Amino acid sequence: LDAPVSIGEIRNVGSLLGQDAIRSGSIATVIGSVVVLLFMVLWYRKAGILADIALVLNVLLVLATLAMFGATLTLPGIAGIALTIGMAVDANIIIYERIREELALGQLARKAVDAGFDKGLVAVVDANITTAIAGIVLYSYGTGPIKGFAVTLLIGIGTTLITALFVTRTFMELASRSSTARLRL
Repeated sequence: LDAPVSIGEIRNVGSLLGQDAIRSGSIATVIGSVVVLLFMVLWYRKAGILADIALVLNVLLVLATLAMFGATLTLPGIAGIALTIGMAVDANIIIYERIREELALGQLARKAVDAGFDKGLVAVVDANITTAIAGIVLYSYGTGPIKGFAVTLLIGIGTTLITALFVTRTFMELASRSSTARLRL
């Protein structure tokens, strides 16, 4: 359709705008991460500390993988890391709540940990697979920043599965290894 075009406003954007956005995104990610780390410790006590260690390892693995590929961390990449943190915490919460259920049923700590991870596995893997599918679609059809977000997200899903299912499980098994070990979640 023919329509008249009139210029409403002209703006020039300097190179510092991108730096400000990245700095603001980084600050928001750090503040959000600290709040999440504190929540995990307050809600799950010792197990929360173990989950926090695995979470920090998760973020380090994402950053190391990005560095290995020579990727530049941009604002969409920071958003992907923030989503990774959320998914990693979600995985730990799913597993820890299953462990709580087992402890409430009177299971010993070691058996509760095993059952909690076994019962939580399906939900954690399902959530990560569906998010990975979305990440693959974003990468396939997206351009520029969308692809950057998708790459960071897909790397984060891989590291989340490793840290939540193997690292956290190893920590929890070490914490409950004796037959008299008590877990309070």
